Amino acid sequence: MCGRFERHSALSEFVEVVAGLVGSEPELLPASYNIAPSQQALVVRQSVAGLRAEPVQWGLVPGWGKDSRMTRPINARAETAAERPMFRQAVRRQRCLVLCDGFYEWRRADDGSRQPFHLGLKDGRPFAMAGLWARNEHLEQAPLETFCIVTTEANDACATVHKRMPLILPRGHHGEWLDPTMRSVDRLQAMLKPYPGNMLVYPVSRTVNNPANNTAQCIEPLSVKI
Repeated sequence: MCGRFERHSALSEFVEVVAGLVGSEPELLPASYNIAPSQQALVVRQSVAGLRAEPVQWGLVPGWGKDSRMTRPINARAETAAERPMFRQAVRRQRCLVLCDGFYEWRRADDGSRQPFHLGLKDGRPFAMAGLWARNEHLEQAPLETFCIVTTEANDACATVHKRMPLILPRGHHGEWLDPTMRSVDRLQAMLKPYPGNMLVYPVSRTVNNPANNTAQCIEPLSVKI
């Protein structure tokens, strides 16, 4: 699963990552080195004006949800999302990109402790994760927009820490993923593969364990070998 990630790059830097993204707006959200569930993150969606980034809350609430106590999943498995009622409509009509510089996973040690790792692209560039979004008009006075991250099996680099990883979409798939008129589940499934590129994986301080800690220290490599 993916339960924490970070975005420190400015929106303007993602223009080179997501083709067609409008990046001239003022910063919509400050940089965050420790984005946790229920917090907002920048997601990109297709609109009549083109591709736009907007702050959206992490933890999906489907449009039909009427119980405030319902589970708000932060992840959707690529292998089964199209079949599950929670995600089925979003897979077909409401797909997004989640802007990201890196994500965190925890590896359990022999003594039972959990060591956090930062995972990102080998070249250090920002990237986009596949996401699903929903708009709910039942639970709050104002419409509530939420998202979750699509996950898949880990590639070789990420598998050293965790068996699953966020689905990192290469630039060539962004347009089709965001196109709301493209509803072929088979074509969508063909995109949902572990990222084939090189990745950088390194241990970080346990300061990231607390979502209240939100500084560049969260992504600094540990000076001791794990």
